[in-house]
Amino acid sequence: MADKRVSELPRRGFNVVAHRLRLGLKRVWVNSGQLIQIPIAATAAYSFCVYVLGHPYPFLAAVASAVGIGPVVDRRLRRALEIGIGATFGVLVGEILVNLYGSGTWQLALTLIIGLTIGTILNSGGIFITQIAVQSVYVVVVPATATTMPFPRTLDALTGSVCAILLALLIPRDARKVPRRLAADMLEEVDAVLRMMKRALREADVTMAGRALERARETQDIIDSWGSSLRISREAAKINARARRHAAEVTRLSRAHTFSDRAMRTMRVIARRVVGITELGVAKPVIADYVGSLADGAKKLEIALRRGTDRSLAEAALSEAAGALDPRAKPDWDIHDESMVLLLRTVAVDLLQAAGLTREEAQSRLPPLAVNADEEDGPAVE
Repeated sequence: MADKRVSELPRRGFNVVAHRLRLGLKRVWVNSGQLIQIPIAATAAYSFCVYVLGHPYPFLAAVASAVGIGPVVDRRLRRALEIGIGATFGVLVGEILVNLYGSGTWQLALTLIIGLTIGTILNSGGIFITQIAVQSVYVVVVPATATTMPFPRTLDALTGSVCAILLALLIPRDARKVPRRLAADMLEEVDAVLRMMKRALREADVTMAGRALERARETQDIIDSWGSSLRISREAAKINARARRHAAEVTRLSRAHTFSDRAMRTMRVIARRVVGITELGVAKPVIADYVGSLADGAKKLEIALRRGTDRSLAEAALSEAAGALDPRAKPDWDIHDESMVLLLRTVAVDLLQAAGLTREEAQSRLPPLAVNADEEDGPAVE
Protein backbone atom coordinates (compact mmCIF):
# COMPACT_ATOMS: atom_id res chain seq x y z
CA MET A 1 0.00 0.00 0.00
CA ALA A 2 2.85 2.38 0.88
CA ASP A 3 4.64 1.63 -2.43
CA LYS A 4 1.42 2.33 -4.32
CA ARG A 5 0.99 5.69 -2.62
CA VAL A 6 4.59 6.65 -3.40
CA SER A 7 4.16 5.70 -7.06
CA GLU A 8 1.05 7.89 -7.26
CA LEU A 9 2.81 11.01 -5.94
CA PRO A 10 3.93 12.29 -9.39
CA ARG A 11 0.42 11.91 -10.79
CA ARG A 12 -1.16 13.62 -7.79
CA GLY A 13 1.39 16.41 -7.99
CA PHE A 14 0.66 16.90 -11.69
CA ASN A 15 -3.10 17.04 -11.01
CA VAL A 16 -2.65 19.65 -8.28
CA VAL A 17 -0.38 21.79 -10.47
CA ALA A 18 -2.75 21.51 -13.45
CA HIS A 19 -5.73 22.48 -11.31
CA ARG A 20 -3.89 25.47 -9.80
CA LEU A 21 -2.74 26.58 -13.25
CA ARG A 22 -6.29 26.37 -14.58
CA LEU A 23 -7.60 28.51 -11.72
CA GLY A 24 -4.69 30.94 -12.12
CA LEU A 25 -5.38 31.45 -15.83
CA LYS A 26 -9.03 32.11 -14.96
CA ARG A 27 -7.93 34.82 -12.51
CA VAL A 28 -5.73 36.42 -15.18
CA TRP A 29 -8.65 36.51 -17.61
CA VAL A 30 -11.09 37.91 -15.05
CA ASN A 31 -8.67 40.57 -13.80
CA SER A 32 -7.30 41.46 -17.24
CA GLY A 33 -9.09 44.81 -17.16
CA GLN A 34 -7.39 45.75 -13.91
CA LEU A 35 -4.01 44.49 -15.11
CA ILE A 36 -4.26 46.70 -18.21
CA GLN A 37 -5.32 49.76 -16.20
CA ILE A 38 -2.27 49.63 -13.91
CA PRO A 39 0.41 50.36 -16.58
CA ILE A 40 -1.88 52.95 -18.21
CA ALA A 41 -2.40 54.87 -14.95
CA ALA A 42 1.22 54.53 -13.81
CA THR A 43 2.57 55.71 -17.16
CA ALA A 44 0.15 58.62 -17.32
CA ALA A 45 1.00 59.79 -13.79
CA TYR A 46 4.73 59.39 -14.38
CA SER A 47 4.60 61.24 -17.71
CA PHE A 48 2.59 64.12 -16.23
CA CYS A 49 5.13 64.61 -13.45
CA VAL A 50 8.08 64.43 -15.85
CA TYR A 51 6.80 66.53 -18.75
CA VAL A 52 4.41 68.92 -17.00
CA LEU A 53 5.78 69.33 -13.49
CA GLY A 54 9.41 68.84 -14.54
CA HIS A 55 10.27 66.24 -11.89
CA PRO A 56 13.18 64.05 -13.07
CA TYR A 57 12.32 60.82 -11.19
CA PRO A 58 8.65 60.79 -10.04
CA PHE A 59 8.80 57.28 -8.57
CA LEU A 60 5.94 57.90 -6.15
CA ALA A 61 3.55 58.93 -8.95
CA ALA A 62 3.76 55.52 -10.58
CA VAL A 63 3.65 53.67 -7.27
CA ALA A 64 0.61 55.53 -5.91
CA SER A 65 -1.40 54.99 -9.10
CA ALA A 66 -0.47 51.29 -9.41
CA VAL A 67 -1.22 50.46 -5.78
CA GLY A 68 -4.39 52.55 -5.80
CA ILE A 69 -5.87 50.57 -8.69
CA GLY A 70 -4.70 47.17 -7.50
CA PRO A 71 -4.21 44.00 -9.56
CA VAL A 72 -7.63 42.47 -8.85
CA VAL A 73 -11.20 43.71 -9.02
CA ASP A 74 -11.78 45.16 -5.58
CA ARG A 75 -13.38 48.09 -3.75
CA ARG A 76 -12.13 50.31 -6.54
CA LEU A 77 -13.19 53.77 -5.36
CA ARG A 78 -12.75 53.20 -1.64
CA ARG A 79 -9.41 51.49 -2.17
CA ALA A 80 -8.15 54.27 -4.43
CA LEU A 81 -9.22 56.94 -1.94
CA GLU A 82 -7.66 55.20 1.07
CA ILE A 83 -4.38 54.47 -0.66
CA GLY A 84 -4.27 57.84 -2.43
CA ILE A 85 -4.91 59.92 0.65
CA GLY A 86 -2.67 57.72 2.80
CA ALA A 87 0.22 57.83 0.32
CA THR A 88 -0.05 61.58 -0.20
CA PHE A 89 -0.34 62.29 3.51
CA GLY A 90 2.59 59.99 4.30
CA VAL A 91 4.82 61.72 1.77
CA LEU A 92 3.75 65.13 3.07
CA VAL A 93 4.53 64.19 6.67
CA GLY A 94 7.89 62.77 5.62
CA GLU A 95 8.85 65.84 3.63
CA ILE A 96 7.86 68.23 6.42
CA LEU A 97 9.86 66.30 9.02
CA VAL A 98 12.88 65.91 6.73
CA ASN A 99 12.89 69.66 6.17
CA LEU A 100 12.73 70.18 9.93
CA TYR A 101 15.48 67.84 11.15
CA GLY A 102 17.03 66.12 8.11
CA SER A 103 17.43 62.41 7.45
CA GLY A 104 19.17 59.60 9.28
CA THR A 105 18.60 56.61 11.53
CA TRP A 106 16.93 58.33 14.47
CA GLN A 107 15.04 60.59 12.09
CA LEU A 108 13.61 57.48 10.37
CA ALA A 109 12.36 56.04 13.67
CA LEU A 110 10.88 59.36 14.77
CA THR A 111 9.18 59.93 11.41
CA LEU A 112 7.61 56.48 11.54
CA ILE A 113 6.30 57.01 15.07
CA ILE A 114 4.82 60.39 14.21
CA GLY A 115 3.36 59.22 10.88
CA LEU A 116 1.78 56.06 12.31
CA THR A 117 0.34 57.95 15.27
CA ILE A 118 -1.24 60.61 13.08
CA GLY A 119 -2.51 57.99 10.61
CA THR A 120 -4.13 55.93 13.39
CA ILE A 121 -5.83 59.03 14.77
CA LEU A 122 -7.21 59.97 11.34
CA ASN A 123 -8.30 56.52 10.10
CA SER A 124 -8.49 52.97 11.45
CA GLY A 125 -8.03 51.38 8.01
CA GLY A 126 -4.94 49.23 7.70
CA ILE A 127 -4.32 50.28 4.08
CA PHE A 128 -4.35 53.98 5.01
CA ILE A 129 -1.95 53.56 7.93
CA THR A 130 0.39 51.27 5.97
CA GLN A 131 0.64 53.77 3.13
CA ILE A 132 1.59 56.53 5.53
CA ALA A 133 4.36 54.35 6.99
CA VAL A 134 5.73 53.15 3.63
CA GLN A 135 5.75 56.55 1.94
CA SER A 136 7.21 58.42 4.92
CA VAL A 137 10.04 55.85 5.11
CA TYR A 138 10.76 56.34 1.41
CA VAL A 139 10.93 60.12 1.80
CA VAL A 140 13.32 59.91 4.76
CA VAL A 141 15.62 57.24 3.31
CA VAL A 142 15.80 58.23 -0.39
CA PRO A 143 17.37 61.64 -1.08
CA ALA A 144 15.22 64.12 -2.97
CA THR A 145 16.21 65.23 -6.47
CA ALA A 146 16.87 68.87 -7.18
CA THR A 147 13.74 70.81 -8.12
CA THR A 148 12.44 74.35 -7.82
CA MET A 149 8.97 73.30 -6.63
CA PRO A 150 8.16 72.86 -2.92
CA PHE A 151 7.25 69.37 -1.69
CA PRO A 152 7.86 67.69 -5.08
CA ARG A 153 7.34 64.13 -3.89
CA THR A 154 4.02 65.05 -2.31
CA LEU A 155 2.92 66.31 -5.73
CA ASP A 156 4.10 63.06 -7.32
CA ALA A 157 2.08 60.94 -4.88
CA LEU A 158 -0.95 63.21 -5.30
CA THR A 159 -0.75 62.92 -9.10
CA GLY A 160 -0.63 59.13 -8.98
CA SER A 161 -3.51 59.00 -6.51
CA VAL A 162 -5.66 61.27 -8.67
CA CYS A 163 -5.05 59.01 -11.70
CA ALA A 164 -6.22 55.94 -9.73
CA ILE A 165 -9.30 57.76 -8.42
CA LEU A 166 -10.23 59.02 -11.89
CA LEU A 167 -10.08 55.51 -13.34
CA ALA A 168 -12.20 54.17 -10.48
CA LEU A 169 -14.81 56.85 -11.18
CA LEU A 170 -14.77 56.71 -14.98
CA ILE A 171 -14.68 52.96 -15.65
CA PRO A 172 -18.08 51.39 -14.78
CA ARG A 173 -18.34 48.24 -12.73
CA ASP A 174 -21.26 45.84 -12.71
CA ALA A 175 -21.86 44.73 -9.12
CA ARG A 176 -23.13 41.35 -10.37
CA LYS A 177 -20.32 40.48 -12.76
CA VAL A 178 -17.67 39.03 -10.45
CA PRO A 179 -20.02 37.25 -7.99
CA ARG A 180 -21.96 35.80 -10.93
CA ARG A 181 -18.78 34.45 -12.54
CA LEU A 182 -17.46 33.00 -9.28
CA ALA A 183 -20.86 31.44 -8.58
CA ALA A 184 -20.74 29.72 -11.96
CA ASP A 185 -17.13 28.64 -11.37
CA MET A 186 -18.12 27.07 -8.05
CA LEU A 187 -21.06 25.18 -9.55
CA GLU A 188 -18.77 24.05 -12.36
CA GLU A 189 -16.52 22.53 -9.70
CA VAL A 190 -19.52 20.92 -8.00
CA ASP A 191 -20.56 19.39 -11.32
CA ALA A 192 -17.02 18.17 -12.08
CA VAL A 193 -16.53 16.57 -8.64
CA LEU A 194 -19.90 14.83 -8.82
CA ARG A 195 -19.13 13.44 -12.28
CA MET A 196 -15.77 12.16 -11.08
CA MET A 197 -17.44 10.43 -8.15
CA LYS A 198 -20.07 8.97 -10.48
CA ARG A 199 -17.39 7.41 -12.68
CA ALA A 200 -15.44 6.19 -9.66
CA LEU A 201 -18.51 4.51 -8.17
CA ARG A 202 -19.63 2.97 -11.46
CA GLU A 203 -16.21 1.54 -12.36
CA ALA A 204 -14.74 1.06 -8.86
CA ASP A 205 -11.96 3.40 -10.03
CA VAL A 206 -9.84 4.33 -7.03
CA THR A 207 -7.69 6.72 -9.09
CA MET A 208 -10.74 8.71 -10.17
CA ALA A 209 -12.03 8.72 -6.60
CA GLY A 210 -8.74 10.20 -5.42
CA ARG A 211 -8.90 12.88 -8.10
CA ALA A 212 -12.45 13.78 -7.05
CA LEU A 213 -11.34 14.18 -3.45
CA GLU A 214 -8.34 16.32 -4.45
CA ARG A 215 -10.48 18.56 -6.63
CA ALA A 216 -13.11 18.94 -3.93
CA ARG A 217 -10.44 20.08 -1.48
CA GLU A 218 -9.13 22.66 -3.97
CA THR A 219 -12.42 24.58 -4.15
CA GLN A 220 -12.05 26.62 -0.95
CA ASP A 221 -10.24 29.44 -2.77
CA ILE A 222 -13.23 29.88 -5.09
CA ILE A 223 -15.65 29.92 -2.16
CA ASP A 224 -13.54 32.51 -0.32
CA SER A 225 -13.17 34.70 -3.42
CA TRP A 226 -16.91 34.45 -4.09
CA GLY A 227 -17.69 35.56 -0.53
CA SER A 228 -15.25 38.47 -0.77
CA SER A 229 -16.74 39.62 -4.08
CA LEU A 230 -20.23 39.52 -2.58
CA ARG A 231 -19.17 41.76 0.30
CA ILE A 232 -17.74 44.22 -2.21
CA SER A 233 -20.88 44.11 -4.35
CA ARG A 234 -23.15 44.67 -1.37
CA GLU A 235 -21.05 47.68 -0.43
CA ALA A 236 -21.22 49.00 -4.01
CA ALA A 237 -24.99 48.57 -4.03
CA LYS A 238 -25.24 50.78 -0.97
CA ILE A 239 -23.10 53.70 -2.22
CA ASN A 240 -23.52 53.51 -5.99
CA ALA A 241 -26.87 54.37 -7.57
CA ARG A 242 -26.03 52.40 -10.74
CA ALA A 243 -25.23 49.29 -8.70
CA ARG A 244 -28.28 49.59 -6.46
CA ARG A 245 -30.59 48.11 -9.07
CA HIS A 246 -28.58 44.88 -8.91
CA ALA A 247 -29.05 44.48 -5.14
CA ALA A 248 -31.72 41.78 -5.51
CA GLU A 249 -29.53 39.55 -7.66
CA VAL A 250 -26.56 40.11 -5.32
CA THR A 251 -28.78 38.89 -2.47
CA ARG A 252 -29.74 35.77 -4.46
CA LEU A 253 -26.07 35.12 -5.22
CA SER A 254 -25.27 35.48 -1.51
CA ARG A 255 -27.82 32.78 -0.74
CA ALA A 256 -26.37 30.56 -3.48
CA HIS A 257 -22.90 31.10 -1.98
CA THR A 258 -23.99 29.92 1.47
CA PHE A 259 -25.63 26.72 0.26
CA SER A 260 -23.01 25.90 -2.40
CA ASP A 261 -20.38 26.06 0.33
CA ARG A 262 -22.42 23.67 2.48
CA ALA A 263 -22.96 21.31 -0.44
CA MET A 264 -19.24 21.16 -1.22
CA ARG A 265 -18.34 20.50 2.42
CA THR A 266 -20.66 17.50 2.41
CA MET A 267 -19.28 16.39 -0.95
CA ARG A 268 -15.78 16.25 0.54
CA VAL A 269 -17.10 13.81 3.15
CA ILE A 270 -18.76 11.77 0.39
CA ALA A 271 -15.58 11.82 -1.70
CA ARG A 272 -13.60 10.35 1.20
CA ARG A 273 -16.15 7.54 1.48
CA VAL A 274 -15.99 6.95 -2.28
CA VAL A 275 -12.23 6.49 -1.97
CA GLY A 276 -12.79 3.85 0.71
CA ILE A 277 -15.45 2.05 -1.35
CA THR A 278 -13.34 1.94 -4.52
CA GLU A 279 -10.32 0.66 -2.61
CA LEU A 280 -12.42 -2.43 -1.87
CA GLY A 281 -13.04 -2.86 -5.61
CA VAL A 282 -16.82 -2.68 -5.24
CA ALA A 283 -18.87 -0.91 -7.91
CA LYS A 284 -22.03 1.00 -6.90
CA PRO A 285 -23.93 1.68 -10.15
CA VAL A 286 -27.22 2.74 -8.54
CA ILE A 287 -25.57 5.29 -6.25
CA ALA A 288 -23.48 6.40 -9.24
CA ASP A 289 -26.71 7.19 -11.08
CA TYR A 290 -27.92 9.25 -8.11
CA VAL A 291 -24.66 11.22 -8.15
CA GLY A 292 -24.90 11.73 -11.91
CA SER A 293 -28.44 13.12 -11.60
CA LEU A 294 -27.23 15.65 -9.04
CA ALA A 295 -24.38 16.58 -11.40
CA ASP A 296 -26.89 17.28 -14.18
CA GLY A 297 -28.82 19.59 -11.87
CA ALA A 298 -25.65 21.35 -10.75
CA LYS A 299 -24.70 21.92 -14.40
CA LYS A 300 -28.05 23.56 -15.13
CA LEU A 301 -27.66 25.73 -12.04
CA GLU A 302 -24.18 26.74 -13.21
CA ILE A 303 -25.57 27.87 -16.58
CA ALA A 304 -28.36 29.86 -14.91
CA LEU A 305 -25.94 31.59 -12.53
CA ARG A 306 -23.41 32.39 -15.26
CA ARG A 307 -26.07 33.95 -17.49
CA GLY A 308 -28.13 35.48 -14.71
CA THR A 309 -31.25 33.74 -16.04
CA ASP A 310 -34.17 31.91 -14.44
CA ARG A 311 -33.23 28.88 -12.34
CA SER A 312 -36.42 26.88 -12.91
CA LEU A 313 -34.69 24.31 -15.16
CA ALA A 314 -32.05 23.73 -12.51
CA GLU A 315 -34.74 23.47 -9.84
CA ALA A 316 -36.63 20.88 -11.89
CA ALA A 317 -33.51 18.79 -12.55
CA LEU A 318 -32.41 18.89 -8.92
CA SER A 319 -35.94 18.09 -7.74
CA GLU A 320 -36.00 15.04 -9.97
CA ALA A 321 -32.61 13.95 -8.68
CA ALA A 322 -33.68 14.49 -5.06
CA GLY A 323 -36.87 12.48 -5.59
CA ALA A 324 -34.86 9.33 -6.25
CA LEU A 325 -32.72 9.51 -3.10
CA ASP A 326 -34.29 6.73 -1.04
CA PRO A 327 -31.77 5.04 1.30
CA ARG A 328 -33.98 1.92 1.39
CA ALA A 329 -34.33 1.62 -2.39
CA LYS A 330 -32.37 -1.66 -2.50
CA PRO A 331 -32.97 -4.41 0.08
CA ASP A 332 -29.39 -5.65 -0.21
CA TRP A 333 -27.82 -2.31 0.74
CA ASP A 334 -25.84 -2.19 3.96
CA ILE A 335 -25.47 0.71 6.37
CA HIS A 336 -22.64 2.23 4.32
CA ASP A 337 -24.80 2.42 1.20
CA GLU A 338 -27.68 3.92 3.15
CA SER A 339 -25.45 6.53 4.80
CA MET A 340 -24.06 7.48 1.37
CA VAL A 341 -27.57 8.17 0.09
CA LEU A 342 -28.40 10.12 3.24
CA LEU A 343 -25.39 12.34 2.58
CA LEU A 344 -26.50 12.81 -1.01
CA ARG A 345 -29.89 13.94 0.31
CA THR A 346 -28.10 16.70 2.22
CA VAL A 347 -26.28 17.79 -0.95
CA ALA A 348 -29.57 17.81 -2.87
CA VAL A 349 -31.26 20.01 -0.26
CA ASP A 350 -28.35 22.46 -0.25
CA LEU A 351 -28.28 22.71 -4.05
CA LEU A 352 -32.06 23.21 -4.18
CA GLN A 353 -31.71 26.05 -1.69
CA ALA A 354 -28.89 27.49 -3.79
CA ALA A 355 -31.39 27.43 -6.67
CA GLY A 356 -33.78 29.57 -4.63
CA LEU A 357 -36.03 27.16 -2.71
CA THR A 358 -36.68 27.43 1.00
CA ARG A 359 -35.51 24.62 3.26
CA GLU A 360 -39.04 23.29 3.65
CA GLU A 361 -39.60 23.33 -0.12
CA ALA A 362 -36.26 21.59 -0.73
CA GLN A 363 -36.94 18.87 1.82
CA SER A 364 -40.38 18.24 0.33
CA ARG A 365 -38.66 17.12 -2.89
CA LEU A 366 -37.05 14.17 -1.06
CA PRO A 367 -38.80 10.82 -0.69
CA PRO A 368 -39.88 10.31 2.94
CA LEU A 369 -37.68 8.08 5.01
CA ALA A 370 -39.17 4.74 6.08
CA VAL A 371 -40.92 4.74 9.44
CA ASN A 372 -40.03 2.31 12.14
CA ALA A 373 -42.23 -0.76 12.45
CA ASP A 374 -43.29 0.31 15.95
CA GLU A 375 -44.40 3.72 14.69
CA GLU A 376 -46.48 2.88 11.61
CA ASP A 377 -49.07 5.46 12.54
CA GLY A 378 -46.54 8.15 13.39
CA PRO A 379 -44.91 10.65 11.05
CA ALA A 380 -41.93 9.73 8.93
CA VAL A 381 -38.62 11.01 10.21
CA GLU A 382 -36.79 13.28 7.75
